[in-house]
Amino acid sequence: MQKNKIQLGKGMAALLGNNPGSYTDSPSDAPIEPKKEVKVETQPMLVDVDKIVANKAQPRKIFKEKELLELSESIKENGVIQPIIVVERDGIFEIIAGERRYRASKLAGLTKIPVVVKRATKKDVLVMSIIENVQRSDLNCVEEALAYFQLMNEFELTQEEVAKKIGKERSTIANFLRVLKLPKEVIVSLQKDLLSFGHAKVLVSLNDDELIKRLANEVVAKTLSVRELEEIAKKSKKISKKPDSNKFIAEQYGQLKNKLEQKTGYHFDVKSKKNGAGEITIKFSNEAEFNDIFSYLMK
Repeated sequence: MQKNKIQLGKGMAALLGNNPGSYTDSPSDAPIEPKKEVKVETQPMLVDVDKIVANKAQPRKIFKEKELLELSESIKENGVIQPIIVVERDGIFEIIAGERRYRASKLAGLTKIPVVVKRATKKDVLVMSIIENVQRSDLNCVEEALAYFQLMNEFELTQEEVAKKIGKERSTIANFLRVLKLPKEVIVSLQKDLLSFGHAKVLVSLNDDELIKRLANEVVAKTLSVRELEEIAKKSKKISKKPDSNKFIAEQYGQLKNKLEQKTGYHFDVKSKKNGAGEITIKFSNEAEFNDIFSYLMK
C-alpha cells in the first residue's frame, strides 16, 4: 500500500488546521539527545516544574477542570505516585506521557515533580504519547483519531503500520479516521463528550452533512442513545429516498424539449445522465432535414 499523505475532513481542517501538532525543530528519525549529566532510562528524579514543558504533539487536547482539581487534591495528600515520562533537551524536559499529572501538580502548588528521562526519536515520543493515552482511555474519539492521523501524515505510515504500533485492528484505525470527515459542529460536540464514538460511527455513515448536523443536534437535545440514533438514521434514509427528484428533472427536460421544438421546428431529445450531466440531441430523418438544421445553426 502506498504511504500517501491523508487529508483531513473539512470539519477537522477548519477546526485544527492542516498540520496539527507537528514538530519542526529536528529530523523525525533523530534521537532527542539529553545533556551528558542527565542519565536516561533510569530511576525517577525530581525536576523543577518550571523546566517542564508540554508536548506539542500530545494527542490529548482537552483536560477537564473538575478532573484536574480532583487529581490535584489527591496529589496534595499523597504526592505524585507515578512519575511522568520526559525527554530532555538543553535543560528543558518535554513531556512524553503524564501531562495531566503535570498540570495537576502545578495546581497543587508543587515546585518539583518526579520524572523518568527517556531517549527517543520524535516518532517514539508521539507513539508513546498515543499509547499511554489510549491504554488509559484518556482520549475522546476526536483526539484519538487526530493522533492516528498525525502518525500517518507526519511519518508516512499506513493504517496497517499504525495498527501494529498501537496494538489495534486496522479496521479500528479506519473507523477513527472517518470521524475526522464529520462537519466541524459535530466534531466540537464529540470533543465536549456531548456525542460518543458510537454516535459518530452512525453519523459518518450518512454521507450528508446537513442530515448529519440535524441528527447530531437532535441527539444532544434529547440525549438519544446510539440505538435510538440508528433507528432515526434508518428512517431518515428512507424518507430521503422517497421524493422522486428524477420525476422533477424529467418534467424540466420535457419542457425544454417542447420549447426547442416550438422555436426551431426540429425534433429534439433531452436525456439526463449521472452526476447532473446530460445531452441534447437534434434529430433528422434525411439529408434534406440535416441541411435545413445545418443552415439554421450556421446563421
